Amino acid sequence: MKKLKETGSSLLIIILIAALGFVGGYWYHSQKTEAEAEVIDDTTPDVKLPGETEKRIVTIDEVETKLAEIGELSTYSGRYEVTKEADYSRYFLDDIKVPGTKNTVHFECEGIVKVGYNLEDIGVNIDNDSYTICISLPKATVNDNYVIWDTVKCVEDNNPLHPIEFDQYQTLIDEIEAEGLSQSEEKGIYTEAENHLKNIIINFLSGMDDYKVKFL
Repeated sequence: MKKLKETGSSLLIIILIAALGFVGGYWYHSQKTEAEAEVIDDTTPDVKLPGETEKRIVTIDEVETKLAEIGELSTYSGRYEVTKEADYSRYFLDDIKVPGTKNTVHFECEGIVKVGYNLEDIGVNIDNDSYTICISLPKATVNDNYVIWDTVKCVEDNNPLHPIEFDQYQTLIDEIEAEGLSQSEEKGIYTEAENHLKNIIINFLSGMDDYKVKFL
C-alpha cells in the first residue's frame, strides 16, 4: 500500500513537471515570435498609397536652361526658285534704246532662306497649380538668305563696248534674293518655323514629370 502511494506521488510529480515544461515552452515560443514580428515591422519600408506621392516642382530657371540647349535647332529653312531677266542697255529719254549698247542677263537659280529665333526673347512662366509651363514665342527673323551658286544658269548678251558692271550683277543678285524671300513668306515660312520650334520645345520639356506645355 505504501508503495502504491509513493508510485502515485511520483507519477503526479512527473505529470506536473511535464505540464510546466509544456506551458513554459509555449510561452517562450510566443514571446520569440512577437519579438521577431516587431523586428520585421521596424525594417519594413513605408509604402505610399496612390495619390500620396509628392510631385517635383519645376522652376523657370530649369526650363530656361533646357531651352538654351536648343540652339541651332530653332532655325528653319525654306528653298526658293527664281527666274529673272535684266536689261542693262542704255536708253535715250528713258524709252529709246541707244543702238550698240544692248546688254541683257537671264538668270535661273535656287536659293535658301533661313529664319530663326533669339532664344533669350522666349518668355517662360509656370503655373504649379495646374502643372503647366507657359511659353510665349517672339517673331521669327531672317537669319540668312543666299543664292545657291551651283544652281545658277546665266545667259548673257553682253556688248563688249558697254559691258555689264560688277555692281549691276550685285544689284541683280540682291533683287533675286528679295524675290526669293517674298516667295518663302507667301509659302508660310514663318508659320512653319513657329510650328517647328513648338515641336522642338515640347520634345525638350517632355521629361518634366506631369507638366504640360502651353503656348501663349
